[in-house]
Parts: sequence; structure tokens; C-alpha cells
Amino acid sequence: MPHVLEQEIRLFSRDEAERMLPLVRSIVRGMMEDHAERQALLDRLDPGDEVGRVRPEIDALTDRLVEGARELERLGAEFKGVELGLVDFPTLRDGQLAYLCWQYGEDGIRFWHSVETGYAGRRLLDDG
Repeated sequence: MPHVLEQEIRLFSRDEAERMLPLVRSIVRGMMEDHAERQALLDRLDPGDEVGRVRPEIDALTDRLVEGARELERLGAEFKGVELGLVDFPTLRDGQLAYLCWQYGEDGIRFWHSVETGYAGRRLLDDG
């Protein structure tokens, strides 16, 4: 059986995740703006339009979205979706891997969820 190298996961305390929020917020804001601009370009295309004339702009915006997600990964966070601006920070909760969950527009880290439940299972941090 081949040996699979596991990627080391950075675990965050709530304070560590909070300290990263200004940078994370800036990255996610840029990604959301790029996504909206890219979507507007795609929405304006008529079936008869020459896609080639806007393809370089669409490709550049796509590249910026990918780079934003990679930047968040390099920080140790997991980008979960541009529509809501979701970012998860791996943590341990009761000895189990879980996520501190932040959504663009929230002032701080107030929620967490288990690996299994995802965003739908978000709970207040003070909710045990």
C-alpha cells in the first residue's frame, strides 16, 4: 500500500483566529468583489457574443480568486465559499477536530461547527 503524506493542519485558538481577521477580511473582501465583477461579466454575455473579447478579463479575475484562496490556505485557514464569504479555522474542541467559523460581515469569531455538520451546524462558541 502506498504511503500517503498527511498535510499538517494548523490549529487555531479563538484568539489566534481573531488576530488574523483583519488580513482574512481584506482577502475575502477582494475575493467577493472579484467574484461579483466576474459574475457581472458572465451575466452580460449574450449567446451570440464573442466570449473571446472578455475572456482575458474573466481569466484574470478567476486567477485572482484562486490566488486569494491559496493565500488563505497558506495562513492555515480554509476558504469555504465566495457567495457568503465563509472561512473556517481548524481547532480542537473536546479533543476533536472542529472549525471556528467566520462569515464575511461578522465582527469576530463567534461560531464553531464540527467537521461533520459544516456551516449548517454552526453553534455559538459559548454554547458548549
